[in-house]
Amino acid sequence: MNFLGRRPRGTDRYLNWLYVFAGGFIIGIIVMNMGKTFLLAEGGVLNIHSLNRMKYLEVDGTALLRFVLSERAAIIALLVVLATTFAGIAASYLFTFGQGALIGMFITAATIRYGLKGILLIIVGLFPHQLLLIPAWVMLLNWCCQLCCKFYFPAKDCELDYANRRRYLLKKGVWLLWIIGVVIIGSILECYVNPILVTEILNIF
Repeated sequence: MNFLGRRPRGTDRYLNWLYVFAGGFIIGIIVMNMGKTFLLAEGGVLNIHSLNRMKYLEVDGTALLRFVLSERAAIIALLVVLATTFAGIAASYLFTFGQGALIGMFITAATIRYGLKGILLIIVGLFPHQLLLIPAWVMLLNWCCQLCCKFYFPAKDCELDYANRRRYLLKKGVWLLWIIGVVIIGSILECYVNPILVTEILNIF
């Protein structure tokens, strides 16, 4: 793993994130299994009463979209701000680890509670918005790491050199706007399309 040392190739950073994500995923599985007596109690994660309520819940897509966008705007802002500090790279790995742990916990909870139906519920719950959101988050993390490297760790910088600082920052700004646009589109799909799919799959529970 190339956290320190030689000048990285572009693929090295993605491989490092994959390892960290996998580590978080395994930790999430372990935590859920160790704490299942508490976490999977009657009112715990993915309990049947919550799923039954969701079947008949009429989702207000506009309100949900406002909530989702506000949450993601806060995360993006935090990562971008941290990218301007020496902690930017560490923040990207911490975020990746956390996402892996959460997914590991939810998949384990769904499997323990409902078996194959639980896995199907998780898959449907990720579609179609994650087809856009996963690449967007990867692009954002890469954006943050590149900026942090440019400012604090030039030996690890794998971007093209820009003699003009203003030109470099303009390029980064355009890329950030592109990433935010993808996140917005993915969030719209999550709030208006995904609830329909989830409601349909809940009919088998």
